[in-house]
Amino acid sequence: CALPISTVVHGYCDIPSGQRIHFVEKGEGFPLILCHGFPELWFSWRYQISALSAAGYRVIAPDQRGYGESSAPERVEAYTMEHICNDLVGLLDALGIHHAVFIGHDWGGSVVWNMAVHHPTRVKAVAGVNTPMYPNVNKSVDPLAKMKANPKIYDYQLYFVEEGTAEKELEADISRTFRILFRGSGPEEQLPTNQHVDLRNVRQRGGMLVGYPDDPAPSRLLDAAALNYYVLQYKRSGFRGPLNWYRNITANWKWNYETAFEAHVTQPALMVTTGRDPMFPPSASKPMEKYVGNLSRAHIEDCGHWTQLEKPDVLNDILIRWLRSVIEYPLQSKL
Repeated sequence: CALPISTVVHGYCDIPSGQRIHFVEKGEGFPLILCHGFPELWFSWRYQISALSAAGYRVIAPDQRGYGESSAPERVEAYTMEHICNDLVGLLDALGIHHAVFIGHDWGGSVVWNMAVHHPTRVKAVAGVNTPMYPNVNKSVDPLAKMKANPKIYDYQLYFVEEGTAEKELEADISRTFRILFRGSGPEEQLPTNQHVDLRNVRQRGGMLVGYPDDPAPSRLLDAAALNYYVLQYKRSGFRGPLNWYRNITANWKWNYETAFEAHVTQPALMVTTGRDPMFPPSASKPMEKYVGNLSRAHIEDCGHWTQLEKPDVLNDILIRWLRSVIEYPLQSKL
């Protein structure tokens, strides 16, 4: 099937840290930076790139550090949130952009909230899709230690923390990996399993994908061309870089409580929740008004975690309406 983007411009920039960032862009107007999550690519924003550029914005979607055609250093320590935010500052500098609207999903949501706090002059407005802002409010409790004491739905993250194990499983059959992970939230998208499969028992089962079919049925979220693109990119770059993001939970916590303890977001902000996301239920974002002073909200009830793919038209409408409320024309964005 044809992909929903007719033309995007691919670019590469070398930033002061020595990393190379691959990005795509489309359109003209005020710049938007779209930050993807795990296990994704710039490509996960393909429906938004098309719609937002048509709405009059310059849309820029990078492959984040460790993903796709961007640099993927080997060391775990290279994937702290501080480094990843600095990558985006370097991208803005390389493109001559003073500030932009940042929109993020999953790990990308964490990135954009951190950008708003740590680099406020570079963030005109910020939106989290599924991922709420989690401020540091407890300097004495390492979130990784808290997770280990009571894993619940975060058990898969503890599985990811062990170097080499998850890489081996996820890379064994990359097509199968994506056909299992990228699925809609409706009953027609659910896969048969030969045992109880849950994010809360990943280590007990011996892996993230254990219990799922060897040859899963296609998901409506990924047509053959889209699946092929993910497979080709991950065959090239692998899963180590993306998984290394999970191996810096303690480092990120220390960075935030040392530099932005109980920080507030002052920019215009949007939080998009969904009704069927097991990782980020709407309740997870309930305290955000305490830390985000100018917060708008939107909710998509019949949608799971992969919002950009499952409900692209609804999400695009939400984003465009919000953008028109926070961006005044003409607005200078260049350095």
